Amino acid sequence: MFYEVYFERKTLKSLEKLDKTLKSRILEALRTLRDEGFSRKLDIKKLKGYKNHYRLRIGNHRILFELQKPKTIIIYAILPREKAYENK
Repeated sequence: MFYEVYFERKTLKSLEKLDKTLKSRILEALRTLRDEGFSRKLDIKKLKGYKNHYRLRIGNHRILFELQKPKTIIIYAILPREKAYENK
């Protein structure tokens, strides 16, 4: 295993509310992130103005996460694109 991935409680709740297809796409991308790290298969970009904060694009949704040491990822938001960058 490359990274350990943890979800904030509110993020798990928002994941459960998504439709089945999108939810499975997100979980597959997170498995890839966990097993392969910052793979070229994934559309990951660093968030400007934040240290160790990134976004992973899955269709019209954005998964916002923080990279912590040692090899720990905290998923803190799963949002539609239009809401993901509010107050950022």
